[in-house]
Amino acid sequence: MSFNAHHFFIVPFLIATSVSASPIMSSDYDVLDFGAKITGPVGPEVEVSLINSAGDSVGDLLSSVSCPEGFTACIPANNSPGIIYTYAHTVIPGVDKENDAPFPNPPTVLPFDDVQTFSLGYEAVGFNGIAGYSFSNAATANVGFDIELNDAGELVWSSTSDEWDSAEEITFFWQTTQAPSGPGGIYSINNLNGTASGIGPVPTALPVPEPLHLGFMLLGGILVFRARLK
Repeated sequence: MSFNAHHFFIVPFLIATSVSASPIMSSDYDVLDFGAKITGPVGPEVEVSLINSAGDSVGDLLSSVSCPEGFTACIPANNSPGIIYTYAHTVIPGVDKENDAPFPNPPTVLPFDDVQTFSLGYEAVGFNGIAGYSFSNAATANVGFDIELNDAGELVWSSTSDEWDSAEEITFFWQTTQAPSGPGGIYSINNLNGTASGIGPVPTALPVPEPLHLGFMLLGGILVFRARLK
């Protein structure tokens, strides 16, 4: 007896990938030109405390988000998709200036020396690969920084000398296609004694892609073989 049938065999296969932190070439904040800053509920800049696990302040964080050069007003709702926003963060360990309302200043401010890293506590969505810091600030503090995008998609600036100490101001920056959605981002500094964090602008999440079509699923890791049996 003979018969014709179409059988589909789904054979999964693995694609080898490696996940590791990606180094980022440092750019000098001092030589860049920017347009207007986004004006939020407390103005174009947000100032908060960097607070440790005991609730004490160990530093000051001043954040802003700017449109590209030439923008006289930075209003994301009026901007075309894909423009580049620059997130800038000025950090002063061991000093805590007056914060913007409604962010209170802790009553105790402690020194915070030998700072090792400044980092984002969230995924840098829309990151365009450009990040850096003020080279003049770093030269004054006698410190440099290596930048990497870690496995969680967070940017980390690591001191190359562990000589970043209290009262030494450093401005960091990074760029993204995503405007901020509010002050929900976590920013941290750490040294051998612990970590302190404050909040600042967080970029709007990228849209969640729709479910993949079968054709894309095949390209992504499934082979379908069709056999005609006789």
